[in-house]
Amino acid sequence: MGKHECLEPTRRGFLKAAGVSALAAAGAFGLAGCSSQASNTAAVKNAGGVGKFNADLYTDVFPVKTRNIPVLDLESDLTRTGNVAFEMRDIPESEIVRTEETDVLVAGCGLTGSVAALSASDDGTTQVLCIEKMDVGRGMFEGMGVVGGKKMEEAGNIVDKAEMMDVMRFAAQYRVPVDPIKLWGDRSGEAADWLQEKFDEGEGQIQTYFKAGTPASHGYAAPQTEIAFKSEQWSEQTTNNAGGAGIMIVADLANTFSKRANADLRYKTAIVKLEREDGGRVTGAICKDESGYFRVNASKGVILATGGFEANPTMLKSWCRTEDVTNYASWCPNTGSTGDGQLMGLAIGGQMDPLPAAVMNFDFGNPTGFYSGATGLSPFLSGIMINEKGVRFCAEDLPFQARSNAISAQQGCGARTWRLSSSTQLASLEDAAREKALTAFDGLIEKGWAFRASSLAELAEKIGCDAKTLEDECARFNAFKDASKDDDFNRNMAKATKIEGDEFFAMIHQSTILATVSGLVVDYNCHVLDYDNNVIEGLYAAGGASGGFFSGNYPRHIFGPSVGRCVTFGYVSGEHAAKGE
Repeated sequence: MGKHECLEPTRRGFLKAAGVSALAAAGAFGLAGCSSQASNTAAVKNAGGVGKFNADLYTDVFPVKTRNIPVLDLESDLTRTGNVAFEMRDIPESEIVRTEETDVLVAGCGLTGSVAALSASDDGTTQVLCIEKMDVGRGMFEGMGVVGGKKMEEAGNIVDKAEMMDVMRFAAQYRVPVDPIKLWGDRSGEAADWLQEKFDEGEGQIQTYFKAGTPASHGYAAPQTEIAFKSEQWSEQTTNNAGGAGIMIVADLANTFSKRANADLRYKTAIVKLEREDGGRVTGAICKDESGYFRVNASKGVILATGGFEANPTMLKSWCRTEDVTNYASWCPNTGSTGDGQLMGLAIGGQMDPLPAAVMNFDFGNPTGFYSGATGLSPFLSGIMINEKGVRFCAEDLPFQARSNAISAQQGCGARTWRLSSSTQLASLEDAAREKALTAFDGLIEKGWAFRASSLAELAEKIGCDAKTLEDECARFNAFKDASKDDDFNRNMAKATKIEGDEFFAMIHQSTILATVSGLVVDYNCHVLDYDNNVIEGLYAAGGASGGFFSGNYPRHIFGPSVGRCVTFGYVSGEHAAKGE
């Protein structure tokens, strides 16, 4: 084996010529719990439809003329794989075993779907059928970003709505329509108040509260918009685990909905195709459960709350920038989000956000996942970021998505980018914490993801870069610390520590993707629009299935806009669907 061959992270296969057929071959629509292993008990099978198409489906599904832009065709490491419910075929009447009637049909029972179902059923008379293709609805999230509301007022935190909407539009470089961000600005505070009322109705003892966030660096605006969640029923691990409380929140909301007389909640059941009158109203959908296909006529409307498409590797490769899916790992283990809502909406004439799709990307990635804070590896993530040549390439105090983008801009989309640290970064740790960190680091060495050495020259040889280059880069960084000024990337040097000491460490430092955040373009009432910006009557989209809110990247430096959108749009879509508006 050559000196550099062992430095490449473990590669993972990618679905190519087979298209999405592997998604269907996996059998069930969903996974049990949040496991990364396919469920053997899920009853719903996807034996046809999209499973017989190749990647061309993801261009052919658009209802308007499209063109292709040549991009690098590199392997993707994103292999989180769910099963696609959408079927792009004419389903004959002979396959439909029954017909059901409801007022509002909600596709998905994650955070957005459970909120939409509760909102639509709030009047006590509107019949709401909420179906979820997984064996239970899921959500991995922390706080929600809102403008106004009681909790903000109680905390004395006043957010200027015009300023906040401008911050959101600036984050999207104004590549968004007017309505979605205006809807969030106008009604997210109201939606947060309503959500607390639903928690009070539930059994989870969940409370919302204002949470002050850390100001962002490098000129990124970070207004204080976060409403967080807590419960006396949650363990400390649940409360502190990034995203873990989301599962509890979704379960509580779904439980509250299921107890209503006008509610019908079903799992292992999926919408596979929308039904629309010729050029007119969406009348319902063809769905599928253990017994087969069945039709649901929804007299007031259908709400798509199916999330993004981060669990559909072929769709990611088709709709995202090469740099956003190459040498990336999946973070969230949920596999329910396979783009069903986007595909179903497009198939009946809906308008999709412009591509490439916006992604929620982070750094702190390894070849198979995310460096969790619980591993003890944090000290090794506090050094400097270097590329395959041993050259520092960005400010390490940038927001997550900016660091991730900088990684992707390196050779091979960040195939060999590293966090470089030294014994200096370990010096402040207590003995037990230092031992835990070193033990965890040695585990990475065994995987071929990390190296340790007694000198920079020895470390350079191990990671395959020029020793003088690496030594010069570290000396330059140390001089920036002495001068309290980073002349290369303008990092705030106050908390930086020098790269020096009797031992040096390099740990593979790549990117991760949590979710996609592009979807069907909606108006102020969450109606899906067609490509002439006309409302498609009877069809709504919310949360990750909706669009018009983000462009390029999810702005991680702003507190909670994704969950804020999910709650607000779920609330508003349910409200309007119940009225048939």
